[in-house]
Amino acid sequence: MSTSQKSFVIVDAGNTSIKVAQVKNSRIDSVKRFDHISDAAGYISDAFVVCASVLNENLKQLVINNGGRFHQITHQSVLPFKSAYSSMETIGIDRLCNVAAAIKKFESENCLVVDIGTCIKFDFISAKHVYLGGSISPGIKLRYQSLHEYTSKLPLIDIKANAEMIGDSTNSSIHSGVINGIMHEIQGMILRYEKDFGQLKILITGGDASHFDFPQKSNIFANKNLTLEGIVEIYEINAL
Repeated sequence: MSTSQKSFVIVDAGNTSIKVAQVKNSRIDSVKRFDHISDAAGYISDAFVVCASVLNENLKQLVINNGGRFHQITHQSVLPFKSAYSSMETIGIDRLCNVAAAIKKFESENCLVVDIGTCIKFDFISAKHVYLGGSISPGIKLRYQSLHEYTSKLPLIDIKANAEMIGDSTNSSIHSGVINGIMHEIQGMILRYEKDFGQLKILITGGDASHFDFPQKSNIFANKNLTLEGIVEIYEINAL
């Protein structure tokens, strides 16, 4: 195994955007977001790149073509937790990174990660560092799109945060159903986890998390860079 790099670049390429972060001495120094992987070429040229990505081959080739080196995080990487998930070979690497970052922050607590992006993902890890799994449901854009594409008259409209509970038009009714529906889904899921597992730390992340106002509670933490922090954690374990 290679020796851990003190300075490197991490890439989290999801379904809708690409995050590129500079890491120095195990700390994230800066983060940039791109719409296309090719737009990030200038930031990964001649660099040591650590990646957890759904665009693995394209990204790997881009790094190599620009004179860089490449480390890929996969489900076969050494992880800082045990897993009870039955299909690790199909799990999204971002979910594993989120869990790794969560136990780094709260190593003796039950943790629930809520990642609000293209999909809404819940991931639970126990205080004993056992990852049990979670759930996946459609995200905001998917819900707006499905209402438009699978009906004959409902329009495709832009996302609106903090929608009114009672819609007084077709558009406002769609906003209420999507935004308030997701918010109550998340709150209901959290209550169920608390009922089943007792006290836990809740970490909110994902590109669409900013569309929601979560209650100010001592056990709820918003962290837009949670996945990136998890990439750093898993890489450093594997590079020892």
